[in-house]
Amino acid sequence: MSASGEAVIYGAGGLGAVVHDILVQHGRWSVAAFLDSDPQRHGRTHDGLPIFGGMDAVPELLARGVRSAIVAIGSNAVRVSLAAELRALGMTLISAVHPLASVSPLAALGAHVIIGPRVTVCVHGRIGAHAILSAGAIVDHDGVIGEGAFLHPAVRLAGGVRVEPCATIGIGASVIPGRTIGTGATVQPGAVVIHDVPAWDVAEGVPAQSRPRAGGRFIAAPRTADNAACHAIDAACHANAAGRHADGFASACLRP
Repeated sequence: MSASGEAVIYGAGGLGAVVHDILVQHGRWSVAAFLDSDPQRHGRTHDGLPIFGGMDAVPELLARGVRSAIVAIGSNAVRVSLAAELRALGMTLISAVHPLASVSPLAALGAHVIIGPRVTVCVHGRIGAHAILSAGAIVDHDGVIGEGAFLHPAVRLAGGVRVEPCATIGIGASVIPGRTIGTGATVQPGAVVIHDVPAWDVAEGVPAQSRPRAGGRFIAAPRTADNAACHAIDAACHANAAGRHADGFASACLRP
């Protein structure tokens, strides 16, 4: 397939390299550069491509004719918020779907999703905008993956499982049919979920046991139309005094 235009990847890390590989293998987009919020990375290269700058570099990219972007950031709320910023600046958000993924023609994919190799989305599955389905993840029939959710590699969801917005399911975890993983919840790697997991909870073990996330709910950025589904649910939007995420990234969610 010939390339239909140039795109930029926001996030010069491991997930960014994965997205670059997917776009190269798919062949629709030619990747021009990476963007990243860390100024120490600017001017360097990643995966053979230049790291052009941060959000401030977007106007120059647009002037050069690079008008498509995808966010490769693992933190769910950060990914959703950066996507909203890029779109507000005039970028068109694209998806990265690996050619070895199997997506039913009767399934529905939202905008700006990342679908890795050997992912399976079965009949009547629905994948929300900004979601990530990593290598080998399985969403069986009638599964629903909410906006900004993240399924790590080899996650197995049986029929009718519902994953609410901005939830995260760790590598190799399994969920039996018809269960719900609540908004912002985390299922730890290898867990086997046989009961619903409430919003904001952390579930771990075999069978999985749920517990409230340490610190309870997190203070979030002001609600907007673009981040409503991830509002008040992710540690990455924890507005502490330093205005930084729990994982150390500068807080895109807290920008006015």
